[in-house]
Amino acid sequence: MIARFQTLERRWLFALFTFLAVAIAVWSWLQQMNTQTIARGQLKSAIVTHAMSYVEKNGYKNLNLDVISRDLNVSHGAPYRHFKTKQDLLAALALDGFTDLADTQIAFMQRYPTGSAQQLIGLSEAYVDFLVRRERLYDVMWDFTWTPDLNPETAAAARRTYVLFTESVSDYIRVQGLDPRLQDEMQMTIWSFLHGLAVLSLHKPAIVQPSQERLNRLVGSGMSAILSGYSVDQGRNNLQ
Repeated sequence: MIARFQTLERRWLFALFTFLAVAIAVWSWLQQMNTQTIARGQLKSAIVTHAMSYVEKNGYKNLNLDVISRDLNVSHGAPYRHFKTKQDLLAALALDGFTDLADTQIAFMQRYPTGSAQQLIGLSEAYVDFLVRRERLYDVMWDFTWTPDLNPETAAAARRTYVLFTESVSDYIRVQGLDPRLQDEMQMTIWSFLHGLAVLSLHKPAIVQPSQERLNRLVGSGMSAILSGYSVDQGRNNLQ
């Protein structure tokens, strides 16, 4: 009787283990079937595209590679094959932002004569255009220091926007007959105004009420006041 009971127990345990093994195999197969297939060589661009969409809706603070793998329904380790850290992924997003900003700067500047007040105001309006279109990306671009040793492409794209800005200021000083020694001061004054307005627009919208029309008015009046302060006579007085 005992031997028969032991035989039944062994059969029951064998059936149970067999059932569990089959259930695990089926679950694993279903997981693989549910995993999104991304064409070979396209995973990196898919990650960047999804991350950009996430940032433009939610900001970058809570973005991480685990969120990306979950949302794209790829394996946990897949994003890490292309981006070792969140910072590397943000660098790719910032690269897109700086490239867009530089292209926008050029498009706006080409509307006006070189060295004119209108061109510098146009350059400033390019910041407004970019800010309205890509507002959440602005923080990704400016909350970090992108260095050539760690993020060479992003650093080069950021420098391109800076060079366009400094060359425009230099052209204005030359054409308007101002003292070249005003270059650094003018750059800092204009940049402080534009960046400050952008930060307030992003983080204190109740104060700024940042519609594109209002931002353009603020930029136009602010830049006109700044440039008026750097007339030929005023420029000389500033250096005395």
